[in-house]
Amino acid sequence: MSLKVVRYKNYGCVMESEESKDPYDNRFFWSFFELNNGKIIDLNFTENLTNGVVTSIDYFLGYPKNELKTGKITEYKFGNAKPNTREFSNEFFNWFDACPPIKDCKELIRPTKDEKKCVKEFFDKNILKSKEVQTNIITL
Repeated sequence: MSLKVVRYKNYGCVMESEESKDPYDNRFFWSFFELNNGKIIDLNFTENLTNGVVTSIDYFLGYPKNELKTGKITEYKFGNAKPNTREFSNEFFNWFDACPPIKDCKELIRPTKDEKKCVKEFFDKNILKSKEVQTNIITL
């Protein structure tokens, strides 16, 4: 089966490093993707800046679902919050703040090479140029 994105939600830039005298800053963008294999992948796209200029970028992909050693499950669920609202921000940070430390997870499972490739290519083609724009759930 060829992997493809079936729906996604882009939260835009949800965090930035604090201003300091250090010339290095970061901007963190987050998106969530559901693939046709049923897996949900989160993408943290990070811009690394020096003196306000993007000097490098990083892609961090993971499954936004974890089973803790206690048996509790934490996971991201596509919510209906609308962009540019307090609920939209809360929707993201409720998930983010519930993310457990790795040491508390039963096991660490990462997306496959094919899943990462699918999401990264989709992001680069469809979201990268407008990564700041928050979206509703987009079903393809």
